[in-house]
Amino acid sequence: MPSPSPQMQRGARGGKARVCIHCGRNFRRTEHLERHVRTHTKEKPFICFCGASFTRRDLLKRHTRLAHQDGLTSPNSQPESTQGELSATHPPAPPAAIPQYAAPPQPAGSIPGPVSQWAGTSHAPYLEQSHPASMLPADAPNPALEAHPGVVHDPDMLQAAQLLLPAQPLPYLPEELNLNHFQEFTHFLDSIGLQAEWLPGEADITQTQDLGLDDVRGRRQSIQEPARSRQTPGEGSRGDSPFRSWLPSVPRRDQSLGTISDSEPPQMAKRPSRFNVTEDQRFRLAASLEEFRNVIPDFVLPTRHTLTRYLTSYFEGFHPHLPFLHIPTFRINEHTPELILGIMTIGAQYRFEHRNAERIFYVSKAILFERMSRESRSPVKPTYAQTPLGVPPYHNFDSQSQGASEATILWRQVEVIRCLLVLMGYATWERAGLVQEAFHLQGLLVRHLRESGLTEDARGSDPASLDWHEWADQECVRRTKLISFCFIHIHSIAYNAYPSLRSSEIHLRLPCSTKEWTAGSAVEWEAAQRDRGPQQLFFQDALTLLLQKSRSAVPLDPIPAPLGNYILLHGLLQRIHMVSELSLPNGNHSTTLPTEELNKLERALRSWTSVWQQAPESSLDPHNANGPIPFTSSSLLGLAYVRLSLNLGPYRRLETRDPNCIATALRRSPRPERSYRLIPALIYSAHALSIPVRLGIDHIARSQAFFWSVRHSIASLECAVLLSKWLFTLAEAGADQALSENESRILRWTHCIVEEAYSSIDLDDDAEAPSPQQPGALGMAVLKLWARLFRKNTQWPFINVLGQSLEQYMAMM
Repeated sequence: MPSPSPQMQRGARGGKARVCIHCGRNFRRTEHLERHVRTHTKEKPFICFCGASFTRRDLLKRHTRLAHQDGLTSPNSQPESTQGELSATHPPAPPAAIPQYAAPPQPAGSIPGPVSQWAGTSHAPYLEQSHPASMLPADAPNPALEAHPGVVHDPDMLQAAQLLLPAQPLPYLPEELNLNHFQEFTHFLDSIGLQAEWLPGEADITQTQDLGLDDVRGRRQSIQEPARSRQTPGEGSRGDSPFRSWLPSVPRRDQSLGTISDSEPPQMAKRPSRFNVTEDQRFRLAASLEEFRNVIPDFVLPTRHTLTRYLTSYFEGFHPHLPFLHIPTFRINEHTPELILGIMTIGAQYRFEHRNAERIFYVSKAILFERMSRESRSPVKPTYAQTPLGVPPYHNFDSQSQGASEATILWRQVEVIRCLLVLMGYATWERAGLVQEAFHLQGLLVRHLRESGLTEDARGSDPASLDWHEWADQECVRRTKLISFCFIHIHSIAYNAYPSLRSSEIHLRLPCSTKEWTAGSAVEWEAAQRDRGPQQLFFQDALTLLLQKSRSAVPLDPIPAPLGNYILLHGLLQRIHMVSELSLPNGNHSTTLPTEELNKLERALRSWTSVWQQAPESSLDPHNANGPIPFTSSSLLGLAYVRLSLNLGPYRRLETRDPNCIATALRRSPRPERSYRLIPALIYSAHALSIPVRLGIDHIARSQAFFWSVRHSIASLECAVLLSKWLFTLAEAGADQALSENESRILRWTHCIVEEAYSSIDLDDDAEAPSPQQPGALGMAVLKLWARLFRKNTQWPFINVLGQSLEQYMAMM
C-alpha cells in the first residue's frame, strides 16, 4: 500500500486544491503541502550517508556543508529526480529514537557530574533516500543501493569516508540527528561485517522494487526471528553473503577459540568494551571544545579509534596505579573535555605516541586554564558541559535550589582537581621544560584541594543511605583527593621539594575495600556492602595508631585496602622527609634523624608492614589480580628504610634531566654508616633487585608498563645507590674489619642475585659475576644491572635518564 499522499482536489475554478488529508489545511504550493504532511507522518526522507535524517532538503544540504567538507558530493548520492519516485513507492520508516544516556538519580548531597555533551563531526558522504536501508529485509532489493552498489560492497570506501576526511567542527548539533545509524555503522567497523539487513542477496537484485508496505513488514518479521531458529547443526554459511559465512571473530584475551562461532552474525556478538568511544561520544566531545576555539584554534580531535586506543591504555596502564575513577560507572561524556583530553594524554604516552601526548597535553592545559580564567572573572551560570547529572540541557539554573548549585560548584572543583592531577602525572616525568610545568600545576592542585575541602563528616560518609551511583560519586571524590595528596608527595620525593600539602591537613576516611570498588553492578556492590564490616578508619586516626609508642605491631581495624595502606605509607614517608629537613645536623652526614624519632619511625614501619601482610589483597606478585598497588607499596617501604639511613634527596638533581649532573651529585653523596639500623634498608635494597632478576631484567624492561610504575623506579634508584655504596665501603674496609652475621648474609644474597642475572641476560663482554670476596666489583655489577633495566624502558623518558645517570656514575667511580 503506498504511503499517504496529499489530497489534491479540483476547485470551483478548475485549479488544484492542495488540502492536507490529516487536518484539512489548504496550501498554495505542493512542496508546502508535502512538507506539512511530514509533520504528521514524522517522515524524514532526506538521509545523509552518515545516518542523519531530515524533513527538508535544505536541512540536509546545510548538514552536509557543516558536518562534512564544504561542497563535498558523494559519487553514491542520488539525483534529485529519484527522490520523488522513491517517495511514492516506499513509505519511510518511523525515525529511530535518539538513545538516552541514563543518569543515576541525583540526591542533594551527592557529587554531580555533567549530562552528556553534544559534539563533533562526521566524515562520510551523504546518501539521499526515502527510507533507511535497515527497513528492507535481507532478501529484498534496495533501490538506492542497487543504483549504487558500491555503497555497501566497498568497505574500503566506507573506511576512508569515516576515518580519512579531515574533521570540521560543528557549531551546533542537528536536532534531528538519528544516532541509531551511527551505532550501526560503528558496529560494522568493529565486527568486520555488514548487518544482514544491509546486505541484499545477489539473486534478489533483479527482483521488482515495487514492494508494498505489507510485503515489507511481513518479510521484515521473517528475518527478525532468533538466530537459533534460522540455523541448524552443520549450517555455518549464509547463502546471501558473498563470503558464504560470517568472518570469525578474534577471541578477546584468553577466551577459548572454541567459544567463537564462524556462523555467529556480528549483531549477535558480545557488546564491545566499555572503553570503546562511539561516533556519538566523539561528536559530543568535539562540540564541547567549540567554546574554547579561541585558545585551541587549530586542534582537530583524533578519530574515535585513536580515542578508544588512548582511553583503553589509560585505564589499563595508568589507572591501576592511581585508581580515582570508578570504571563501572565511568562515562566519557559525563566529564569535562579538558579532563578527557588529559586522560588521552596519558593514554597516548602509554601507546608510545609521544608527539600526540605532548600536543594533547597542551590542548587540555589551555582549555583548563581558559575555563579557570573565565570563572575567576565572573561567576557564570554552568554551561552545558558543566551541568550536573539529572539536570536537562539549557535548564534554568536561576531556579535551582541552593543545594543543587553547591553540588554543581563542588563537581566543577573536583573535575579541575582531576584534570590537574592527570596533567601533572604526565608532565612530572617528561623533559626538563615540562617538569617546570609540573611544578606550576602542583601549586594549582594544592590550592584547589584546599578550596574544595580536605575534611569529611563521619556521619555524612556512611554509605548505608546511598545507592550505588551516589556511593561511587562520593568514593571517587574521596579517592581523587587522597591520591592527589600521594602524587604531590611523590613529586616532593622525586625533586627533593618540601611537601606543599602536609598529611596533617588530610581529614578524610581511607578508601573502601577492593571488593566494593570493583563491583561491576549495583547487585554486586550491595553484596560487598553486606560483607564489609565496619567502615574504614580516618587517615589521621590510622596514622596515629601506627605511630603510637607500643613496641607491638598494632593492627588496624578494619584492615585498610591496598590503596589505604599505600596512602598511610605516604604519610610515614612524608614524616621522614619533614623530620630530616627540620632536624639539626648531628655530625653524621648520612642521617640527621634524632634517635628518638628513628625509634618511632621504625616502630611505625614495622606496624605498617604487619597491617600490609594481613590485607588479603597484599602480594609481592607484580601480576597481582588485585592490581599493582601492593607491589608498589613494597618498593616504597624499601625507600622508607633507605631514607632512615641515607637521605639521597639533596644528591640526585633529577629535575635537571642531565645524566652527567645527576651522576656527579650521586658521586658526592655520603656513604651509609655500617650499623644494625642499616640492615633493614640493605635487605629491602637486595630484595628490590631480586624481583626483576627473578622475572627477567630484559623482559621487565620491555613490558614493565603494566605493573612497574615510575614511583617504583625512583625507589629502586635509591636502593641501588645505597646497596652499591655499602659494597664499596666493604671493599675499602678490606679484611681488617669483620662482617656481622647479617652483613655476611646480605653479601651472599647479593652475589646470588647478580650471578643469576649474569647467567640469563645477554652481555656483550660475556662477563662473569663477581665473587663475594670482591664487594667492590659486586657493587659495580648492581649498578650495571639497574642501569640496564632503566635504559631499556620505552615508556617514560625519565626512566631512561635514570639509566644513563647510573652509567655516568659508574664511569666516574
